Amino acid sequence: MHKIISSIIAFVITILTISCTHTDETGQFRAVDSNCWKYGDSLLFRFNAPDSVWQGDIAIVVRHAASYPYSNLLIELGGQIDGDIAVDTFNIMLADDFGNWLGRGSGLSFQRVDTIVRNVSLSAPSDLYVRHIMRADCITDIEQIGLIFSPYHSK
Repeated sequence: MHKIISSIIAFVITILTISCTHTDETGQFRAVDSNCWKYGDSLLFRFNAPDSVWQGDIAIVVRHAASYPYSNLLIELGGQIDGDIAVDTFNIMLADDFGNWLGRGSGLSFQRVDTIVRNVSLSAPSDLYVRHIMRADCITDIEQIGLIFSPYHSK
């Protein structure tokens, strides 16, 4: 009987802990013309920090069709980061060496999430942009690009 009561109490505490978890994570998605995302077409994202400076991590989300012809997506992320105008490039791996998609999904569409910048400071508001820098003027089968900012919490 004591084991059952202990198990029930542990279960209730676990549920309360999970339900009280608080996150200020914020994300935005931009639709991409899946017939042709042109090399020069930037996607703009504006993050409004609740304080004057926000510190945390930035992740990118790539939603693509199963017919995407490459195993990766080269992107450029730019904007005001850490108080300066910054531009950096990232190679987002979408498939493994055997052609298996790394993201979640099945059938016609997949989604890959990758943390690309850690321990970054964003001021309020921060405008960021993403554009592809593949060696093609036009890439197909990318459906959406998202940026997610996960702030750190002071304890």
